[in-house]
Amino acid sequence: MSTESIVKTENLTRRFKEITAVKDLNIEIKRGQVYGFLGPNGSGKTTTIAMMLGLITPSAGKVSLFGKALSPDMLKRVGTVMDSGGFYPNFSGFDNLLNFGSLHKPADKKKVMEALETVGLASRANSKYFTYSMGMKQRLSIALAMLDDPEFFIFDEPTNGMDPEGIAEIRSLIVKLAKQGKTVFLASHLLAEVEQVCSHLAILKKGVVVRQGSLRELLSKDDRGELEIILGDLVRAEAILQGAGFDVRVENDRLITKVSEGDAEKISVLLVSGGLPIREMRLSKTNLEDVFMEATG
Repeated sequence: MSTESIVKTENLTRRFKEITAVKDLNIEIKRGQVYGFLGPNGSGKTTTIAMMLGLITPSAGKVSLFGKALSPDMLKRVGTVMDSGGFYPNFSGFDNLLNFGSLHKPADKKKVMEALETVGLASRANSKYFTYSMGMKQRLSIALAMLDDPEFFIFDEPTNGMDPEGIAEIRSLIVKLAKQGKTVFLASHLLAEVEQVCSHLAILKKGVVVRQGSLRELLSKDDRGELEIILGDLVRAEAILQGAGFDVRVENDRLITKVSEGDAEKISVLLVSGGLPIREMRLSKTNLEDVFMEATG
């Protein structure tokens, strides 16, 4: 993967009177990455994007785009998908793109059709916007962002309010953009979606980055997993394991405990020695939700 910097923030900070929305943010996005930006609602994700786009002036720190200071010329190389509002409901998808795509320069009808084909809307190009589903409306927003063939895409909560089918549509589009060599910045609170499409990510809590790195690194840093144990006497088993220092909880018909490498064997010996035969043991590895909850909890 390229080492070329697409976006770099240095001690980026934004205060609104007594509230610090973003504090000393230091992230760098390299060409070709799909970079997830995770955080609970109100953690500063949208404020960060607004500073990246020059919509809000930082209180301190700076943003660089494509290795240079943020400027209107640099922003021409960026495609932004903030929400699916603003289109004319009685215009077709094609006419909406033709209209909004010509605000700065004459729109190319061929490019409009190519963008609609890329997002899978070619067959509905002449349908009125108000007949589109939520997923289709968001795909039209992505098509609009694609008209100038940007190198870098910014998505802010692109799947808000969507059903699973719409979410899958947007996910497949992000994967498609990545395969075309585009760089993608995805701000979201949907952990499962980020885990499926992102190569790198940062986790934000109250305006501060608390975790960042490649997805593989973040998942491998925590070598713990959860061990599910199914056996007859849950009460006795819980007492034995708690006595040995394990953090145990009972869920439905099983015990669940956090374990590190080698712990499963120790637990097995403890329970069998205590006269508690084990019916089943199942180990689940750390996922992004585990990392997120630990970082933001």
